[in-house]
Amino acid sequence: MVGESTIKWNPFAPDYFTDPYPIYALSRQHNPIQKDSFGNILLFRYRDVAPILDSRDFEVSSLSTFFESKESYIFKNSSACPFLAKTTSKWLMYLNGDIHRKLRIALGKVLFSYDFDRLIQEAVQDCISHFEDDKELDIVDFSKYFIYHILKQFIGLKDFASLEKVVEFSNLAARSQDIFVSKQMYLKMNECFIEGIGLFADSNFKANLIKELDGFEFDEDDYYSILAVTLMAFFETSKDNLSYSLYTILSKPSLVTYILEADTKQIKWITEELIRYISPLQFTVRISKKEVTLQGLMYPKDTRFVLGIASANRDEEIFDSPDEIIPNRQANPHLAFGAGVHLCLGALIARKEMEFGLKPMVAFLQNFNINTIQPLRWGNQIFMRTLESAMLKRN
Repeated sequence: MVGESTIKWNPFAPDYFTDPYPIYALSRQHNPIQKDSFGNILLFRYRDVAPILDSRDFEVSSLSTFFESKESYIFKNSSACPFLAKTTSKWLMYLNGDIHRKLRIALGKVLFSYDFDRLIQEAVQDCISHFEDDKELDIVDFSKYFIYHILKQFIGLKDFASLEKVVEFSNLAARSQDIFVSKQMYLKMNECFIEGIGLFADSNFKANLIKELDGFEFDEDDYYSILAVTLMAFFETSKDNLSYSLYTILSKPSLVTYILEADTKQIKWITEELIRYISPLQFTVRISKKEVTLQGLMYPKDTRFVLGIASANRDEEIFDSPDEIIPNRQANPHLAFGAGVHLCLGALIARKEMEFGLKPMVAFLQNFNINTIQPLRWGNQIFMRTLESAMLKRN
């Protein structure tokens, strides 16, 4: 029966944010289907997670509807303007049906009209030049600078949209999707979303998107919502994936050697392996559209399933030595980008960032040692695992 095991997923346990993988492993082995205090069903095995991601019998939850239902609580005794629901109303990963399909097609056409190969290669060189005289640096800051350089070239940001402003906006947007968020944090997010309207310029990106969405009755709040989620999805996941990937590589001399000697095919292999191993998006949610039977247990329509993507990507049933990075792993059906109709739209760009960036970045960063005196700092986020600081010192 669900919930009978003494093994329970608990994100409030000591050191959970430092390393959640031990409890994922125990859950897969002893309690792979759990029910939390809100009635959500948590799944940890690949065999359970993968089919749901790929199935049309499930849909995504609506973040905007969630905020609408919470507004009376969040803004009680507050003079703040409720803006959370508006800002998240057109976030692609929380849309279903025809609007999801059409918006996905439009966004895809606009995104892939840009020469990302050139943008990424220019960003690599600019990033290395920016940090070349530093005696010490933070890998997270290095990764943020790189992603920001790409982002501002295609999405269009106001001149005052500094890296610091983008980092704050992106992080709070990402945290809005988390669970166990306090009222005070929701109010801070709301304030940030209102101020964030000023981040975006009248860029070609927005103009092209409006052209592709001709016929939709979208207002300025809708376009702001799309720009907001594009910024967050592009910046946050790329930064999280790259920063911990670089730290992991620098921690293992054999991986440094592999990267520096790798050909194009080998870089593609280790890119997929790092994405599997890192899994920045740890969980995602799906809602059943009809009654579902899972591992002999029956769940009614509208059951909310929390899918452990990061756990599934370390499943021993699917991956040999799942807690190790095997750089030439070729059979790699990881779920880091999801699956089915909600497969990550930016997956190709995320891969290109690694494929063009890893070798020159590692060649530069090998001149630094990991500063063991200053430990890694992790963000207290559940759905997206975020490395906040990882310091290096020049050799």
